[in-house]
Amino acid sequence: MKTDLDIVMVATRLVEELGDDAVRLAKVKLVELIAANNLRAAAFWREVMRLCEEHTGAAAPSPTSIAPPRADAADTAKFAAH
Repeated sequence: MKTDLDIVMVATRLVEELGDDAVRLAKVKLVELIAANNLRAAAFWREVMRLCEEHTGAAAPSPTSIAPPRADAADTAKFAAH
């Protein structure tokens, strides 16, 4: 229970002080901890990042909305000719 309250406190404080940049900071911290193989701390920061996203409304984009479908080669050649 204590860890959950710590996560909420850290996420809330980050959003208050950094706004939308709180999500970016939490992601950077998470990547650093995963690279250092510190899985317990990474789990903490993963939850902090999730809560920061909820507070700021900056949810990660869905996989289908990341890139539009690509044109085929015939369409590309036709557009390049103009």
